[in-house]
Amino acid sequence: MKKRLPIGRSDFKSLIEDNMYFVDKSLLIKEVIESGDVLLITRPRRFGKTLSQSMMKYFFDITQNNEHLFKNLKIYKEKNIIEKHLNKHPVIYITFKDLKSNNLKKMHALLTMELSRLYTKHEYVFEILSEKEKIVFKEIMLETADDAKYENCIRSLSEYMERYYGKKVIILIDEYDTPIQQAYLHGYYDEIISLIGNLFGMALKDNVYLEKAVLTGITRVSKESIFTGVNNLKISTVLNELFNDKYGLTKEEVEETLKYYELEYEEKEVIDWYNGYNFGGVEIYNPFSIINLVDEKKIGPYWMNTSGNYLIRKLIKEGTVNIKDNVEKLINGEEVECEIIETMVYGDLNLNSESAIWTLFLFSGYLKWTSKKRQNNITTYKVKIPNEEVKDFFVQTVRNMLRESNISIENMLLNLKVGRIKTFTDQFKDLTMNTLSYFDVSGKEPERFYHGLILGMSVGLKEKYIIKSNRETGLGRADVILIPKDKTDKGIIIEFKKYNRDEDKSLKDSAKNGLKQINEKKYEEEIKNYGINDIIKVSIAFDKKEVEIVSNLDKDVELTPEERMAKELLKNGVDIEIISKTTKLSVEKIKKLTSKNRP
Repeated sequence: MKKRLPIGRSDFKSLIEDNMYFVDKSLLIKEVIESGDVLLITRPRRFGKTLSQSMMKYFFDITQNNEHLFKNLKIYKEKNIIEKHLNKHPVIYITFKDLKSNNLKKMHALLTMELSRLYTKHEYVFEILSEKEKIVFKEIMLETADDAKYENCIRSLSEYMERYYGKKVIILIDEYDTPIQQAYLHGYYDEIISLIGNLFGMALKDNVYLEKAVLTGITRVSKESIFTGVNNLKISTVLNELFNDKYGLTKEEVEETLKYYELEYEEKEVIDWYNGYNFGGVEIYNPFSIINLVDEKKIGPYWMNTSGNYLIRKLIKEGTVNIKDNVEKLINGEEVECEIIETMVYGDLNLNSESAIWTLFLFSGYLKWTSKKRQNNITTYKVKIPNEEVKDFFVQTVRNMLRESNISIENMLLNLKVGRIKTFTDQFKDLTMNTLSYFDVSGKEPERFYHGLILGMSVGLKEKYIIKSNRETGLGRADVILIPKDKTDKGIIIEFKKYNRDEDKSLKDSAKNGLKQINEKKYEEEIKNYGINDIIKVSIAFDKKEVEIVSNLDKDVELTPEERMAKELLKNGVDIEIISKTTKLSVEKIKKLTSKNRP
């Protein structure tokens, strides 16, 4: 009988005692003991952080005898460590993973409740407290203390426990940044940051009662005053080598798991879907997805179907033109070069700081880094989507954006392809008026809407078209080129032009210049190379919410002034030879005007 899978389990003791399947990461304990006094470990959600913190709690906790939990694990062979550390330390363990609220008042209540539970658990120290200390202790337990006492409570508890046991304390804090992310999402960030910062700062900075502290989370937010003055802080992120194989599954661990459960699988498919992470140079698989793959016995987007994606979706939707363009490149399998700021600042997300956004994407597991370089005191990384599961998330996010904003690209293009240019124009203008604010929350950058539309095309039309945007074509660069996979269909070129008041007489003139640019720079060559000669060219000029559209479907719009004169003379019955001499056009060219462009 095979061991049960630990789906939904993050308590180490119950997992071992129930003889569930466990990938042995116990040597993390040895590395933690041999590392710095205060450790901050950041990894994406569902990569084993809570389970590891739970394992260390049961290993160090002086109030328990847990030798039986570790006898069959790798750490048990480290006899010196077992003798000196197994259940030999007072432990303060607190998790913030459930501190989620859309308002400050409730978040404050959740935090004080968690601290009250912590004090209640260690109520045994009450007997060695002074009368004054007992008063504060009771206030924390009864949730009646003021903020200053809450801010100092973890440090105070470490002092009491050190006095009680005669040993310095190990502090384990799980998902420390959950309330910070919640505060950012729901608009009370500035109010919560000082409380959280002081709570951690007092517990970790110059705390003489502290043996070691380990904090886990998704992001490193050291610039937010949380770790100000904590000089003994050592950090492990996805960018460095510390603990790089202790979170997530290595290739060998995945192979061992699949073999144990006798699961037949295509190695390439598993790699494509769940591999791709780079933790400090080690190739890592998503553990949550692998466990669910074994349980369900089929490939699927397991990690992406869990909660925690809202912020990423919001940043894609509201992102700058550059963010949207780069998301398009990422979906198309390309790498993007960007600056990564390890000291993540949530406040910078409000400023559309691209470095902050890419840092969050990377640390949250939505990107992987492939290489880095340092130049002029700036470190840049090349990043890409790690695997098919995450790519599926990006694709679905863009499709949801189109759905939520009522954009029906296929319907609009159908009108374009059958020659209903006026209907297409009316639809597009209506779309712009009604959905511009969806992509541009500030109302000041309509380019976000148009680039969001391009991003939507790159996802929504990829089954029927090869989509190219901002690529070299002919003699220049076109915004969108749609090359039909069915060669009997029509190719489409769309050029977006922002109205320039200094260069363009009117918005219509700007649109005409866009069409002229398509012709002069021979954008159609890209489509003709695929054997498609029937091509629709559209130029869309915009000024905020005002839009003008010109296309080669419009009567006479592509004719030069000389060609228009020739047409007029033809209408008046003037001889072709005379028209040729007058307009300097060849007779052949004039004959074409009579056959192809007759009104």
